[in-house]
Amino acid sequence: MNGFNLVNFNSNISGVNQTPMGYGRISNDDFAVEKNTNFKQVMGDMLSDINNQMNKPDDLLVQAASGTGNVDVHDVMVAMSQAEITLSVATTAVTKVIQAYDKIAQIQV
Repeated sequence: MNGFNLVNFNSNISGVNQTPMGYGRISNDDFAVEKNTNFKQVMGDMLSDINNQMNKPDDLLVQAASGTGNVDVHDVMVAMSQAEITLSVATTAVTKVIQAYDKIAQIQV
């Protein structure tokens, strides 16, 4: 032998879609929706999530300033960036919904 180990590339084929970080292919199970949910409930949950995401940097900043939690300034900056992205996506989604409504309202029957 020349010092190289033989590798069987087919031995772990069942774990191809699995990655340690949780990234990879998206299955339909990731988008499973309960059958009893309604539009009002879905929108309320999304707004609640956006609100929580927007309040997270403030909470972390208070913890970092007071020293009560194990919070670093880096964590606060990451939370601020995530909140900014969340607000940007939410604003874009609202704009698209309004544009779609305007187009539907212009349709003549």
